[in-house]
Amino acid sequence: MDKRQSEYELRKVSEGVFDKSSLMALYKLTSHGHFERMTGIVSTGKEANVYHAIKGSEEVAIKIFAIETSDFRTMDRYLRGDRRFSAWKNKRQLIYTWARKEYCNLSRAIERIRCPRPIAVEKNVLVMGFIGKDGVSAPRLKELPPEDATKFLAEVMNAIKELYSLGIVHGDLSEYNILNWNEEPYIIDFSMGVLLDHPLAEEMLVRDVKNVLAYFRRFGAKDEAGRTDAEIVDWIKKRV
Repeated sequence: MDKRQSEYELRKVSEGVFDKSSLMALYKLTSHGHFERMTGIVSTGKEANVYHAIKGSEEVAIKIFAIETSDFRTMDRYLRGDRRFSAWKNKRQLIYTWARKEYCNLSRAIERIRCPRPIAVEKNVLVMGFIGKDGVSAPRLKELPPEDATKFLAEVMNAIKELYSLGIVHGDLSEYNILNWNEEPYIIDFSMGVLLDHPLAEEMLVRDVKNVLAYFRRFGAKDEAGRTDAEIVDWIKKRV
């Protein structure tokens, strides 16, 4: 792809919001074949924007973490205590580490649960599989509640347990980061996820369970075994 043309396309789909460092990361990812062209924006947020892109016949998602508007104090809180990553010297390095953290968490999670497939990470840019079709992202639970809420709840709880067995707590589960794709749950936004030995892991697990149960109870869904919140947490932590 001609460099001038690629720069024009990248700036067109992003409305000129990329800084030079992000553009260079995108060029590097393109040159390594991780995607060919970006086609449009999927979602925007304070922490990151997500774009749709093409890689051959495959649709991919490109998540670009914001350097200036991200909540650095929150990121710092969930990164400290994570033995996988060394210290950072400035805000930019912190964002780069945050992006690598989501890539590492996805790389583990994809072994057992439905989530985006991690493809590559470069600086503050993460490339992953696209959950959706023809550039239209799968809806979040907030947008499309499941038809069978009890069944869907059981699948989400099983996913939380599988993650725990892999040594990860997601830490930010809610109806905003669980997709409903063909009545199957796909979990996204893993950047906050921590290992089980992280000082906040227990607190985050309890929060995930409570948030998910609170959402599904709005639709009359119940735990099929009739367990309390605390009993579900104990079941998740129990080794099989």
